[in-house]
Amino acid sequence: MSGWNPEIEELVQLTRSFVRIPSVLGAEEGLAARVAGEMERLRFDSVERDPAGNVVGILEGSRSGPTLLLDAHLDTVDVRPREAWSHDPFSGHVEEGRIYGRGSSDMKGALAAMLIAVASLRGGLPSGRLVVSASVEEERIEGAALRLVIERVRPDFVVVGEASDLNLVRAGRGRAEFTIEARGRPAHASTPALGKNAVLEMLRWVREIEELPPRRHPVVGESIWCLTDLVSVPYPAHSVVPSACRATYETRLVPGDTPDDVRGQLEKAARRAGVEEFGLELARARIETYTGLAIDQAKWLEPWETPEESPLVERAAEAVRRIHPESRLSSYQFCTNAAYSAGEAGIPTIGFGPSRESLAHMVDEYVEIQQLRKACQGYRAICEALCVISA
Repeated sequence: MSGWNPEIEELVQLTRSFVRIPSVLGAEEGLAARVAGEMERLRFDSVERDPAGNVVGILEGSRSGPTLLLDAHLDTVDVRPREAWSHDPFSGHVEEGRIYGRGSSDMKGALAAMLIAVASLRGGLPSGRLVVSASVEEERIEGAALRLVIERVRPDFVVVGEASDLNLVRAGRGRAEFTIEARGRPAHASTPALGKNAVLEMLRWVREIEELPPRRHPVVGESIWCLTDLVSVPYPAHSVVPSACRATYETRLVPGDTPDDVRGQLEKAARRAGVEEFGLELARARIETYTGLAIDQAKWLEPWETPEESPLVERAAEAVRRIHPESRLSSYQFCTNAAYSAGEAGIPTIGFGPSRESLAHMVDEYVEIQQLRKACQGYRAICEALCVISA
C-alpha cells in the first residue's frame, strides 16, 4: 500500500501533456479526447463520454462492493494577461522541481495522478468499482456537469482532487450570486433634485452590505460578500439622472446557509439604507458545453460538510497519513464540484490533491513534482482503503 511508488517520469510527462492542450472555459474537447485515449491506453474496463462531454473511465473490482468516484475537472480559467507569464502557459515547463502552466495546479496534475493511481490497481482491486471522471465546465458552474456522471454511476463515495496541499478536506464553502437593483426616478441632469438618482440609492445599499457581519462555521470559517459588477440604467447616460442601478454580489456560503436566509440579509440591508424601491433575485448560469448541451440553473452552489467520524473520512485520513504523515483535516475556501456531490446529492465526499488553493488561477501557476507523486500514492491508498468498506 504505502510502499507503492508511481513512475515519476510517466507522471510528469502525462501532466505536461495535459497542460499543453488548452482547455480554457468551455473549450475542453481536445483535452477530453486526449484523456479518453489515455484511459484506453491504461486499459480501463470502460471509457465513455457523456452528453455534457465529461470523460468517464471505470475499473471493475473482482467482486461487488462500493463505487468510488474520483473527479478532476478539465477546464481552466484564461491566461490573461499572457505577457505576465514567465513561461508559455501551455508549455508544461519544468524547472526546480515544478511543472508550470495553466491548469498544472488546477487541476491537470491531479487528473494525471488519479489516472495512474487507479490504473495501477488493475487486476488487484479486491472489490467495488473505481470511476475517474474528467469533468467539464467546473470553472463556470461548479457541479452542474458532474451531476450527469453521478446520476450515471451512482457512487457511494466521492473524492474531489482539487488542491489541498495533501491535506484531507472534509468540508467546503459554496457560493451564490444575487442580482440586486435599486430603482429611482429619471430627470434631466441639470435638475437632479426633480428625480431620484438610482446610483446614489445603490451606493447606500452597497455600504450596508459591506458592513454585514460574516456568517460563521467552525470548520469552514466565515462567509464573504464580494461586489462583482455595477451598472447604471441607462448606460451610457446623457444628461439623465439614472432611473435604475444594477449590481451583482457573490457570497461565499458556509454550511447551514439557506437561500431565504441570505436573501433576507440583502433585503434588510436595503431597508436599513433607506432604499424604498428595489429588486433582488438569485442569478442564473446559462452555458453550453463543448458538445452543445445547454445547462441552465440557479447560481446557488451548496456548501458542504462530511462528518469527521464518517467511515469515509476515517479510512481515507488513515490511508493518506501513511503516505504523508503531516496531512491534517482541512476545508476548502473556494467552491468545488463537491457543491453538487456532497452539498446537493448528499454523497459522502472528501477533497485531496496536490498543490495549494492559492496557486489556482494565478500567473505562473505550478504544481510541485514531489507533491504530485505523493498525491498519486494517496489516491491509490484511498482507493484501497475504501474498496473494502461495506456501502
